[in-house]
Amino acid sequence: MTGKLSIAIVICAVIAALVSMYVVPAADRPAPAASDAAADGVETPALPRIALAPAAGSGQSAWHGHRIASATAATPAQMRAAFERSPDLFALLQSLQTAARAGDAEARWLVSRIHEYCAPVARSPVGYARDSELIDSLGLQAGAALRDARDRVGRRCARFVPTDAPSFVQLVEAREDAALAGSLAAEAALLAMGAPLADDDAYRADLVERVQASRDPEAFVALAPAMGVAASGDIALEGRVAGTQRAEVAWNIAGCRLGQPCGPDSALMTHYCANGGICARNGRQDFETFVRDAALPREDAEEIETMVDVLVNKETDEQVGMVSR
Repeated sequence: MTGKLSIAIVICAVIAALVSMYVVPAADRPAPAASDAAADGVETPALPRIALAPAAGSGQSAWHGHRIASATAATPAQMRAAFERSPDLFALLQSLQTAARAGDAEARWLVSRIHEYCAPVARSPVGYARDSELIDSLGLQAGAALRDARDRVGRRCARFVPTDAPSFVQLVEAREDAALAGSLAAEAALLAMGAPLADDDAYRADLVERVQASRDPEAFVALAPAMGVAASGDIALEGRVAGTQRAEVAWNIAGCRLGQPCGPDSALMTHYCANGGICARNGRQDFETFVRDAALPREDAEEIETMVDVLVNKETDEQVGMVSR
């Protein structure tokens, strides 16, 4: 895992340097070719569609603060499935806007996820494609998997342009809206972004407790980055599965076991590979298989498994403390 992380740092630095070189004006957004959707072999769950522009006279951006009269009938499960499966995330973004503006917590959360997922493409579509070509030419061991992951993001986000790329502040605002509307996953993501709704020990401890008690796989995965090395030394999380890279992996795996999509083409695997350069050896591995295949020492693998059991099976605080020390 350490070696893979080193590669990730190098790749991220290359990507950041190259993307900053490109400034691309907004362009027309043609619908993706029918062959792209057919190649993915999936159907996007039908959701109502709406233009992205804010309500007339609102004086606010399309990102923050909208509320209208009614929400859609789509369930959270349908919305989450659409995010994982849709070959055209720009169209899905439009279809979620009615519910998001009506205050639907899940729609607001997924709107933020789409913008985050597609931001690398939106900031510079041409630059993203050129970076992919350059990374592919480096001949890395996981080059094929990295190319496939970046191509997947490129296809799904093909209609996004620079004006669609949110700033960090806009993304935080979007997730604050979702969290205040009731999205636990958005609330967890804010902690992982270093922008929690409240910044005190009691709040952080309570949030982690609520996420674990919810058994919401989306919230588990959203919280995972906050429970890794970032949590080291945090007294609010003492006695929890927290504070190490292994803990972050454990929270992700726990999310997978609770139902989060973690297959080869899932958003989780794509994020690790396309954005971090941490890729599976082949295109058939899910997240758990990938972790087990990541040359982990046996003792690390056993500790991660114990942590996952604690998270999924709601073991006692004493047992949690045993694995987090």
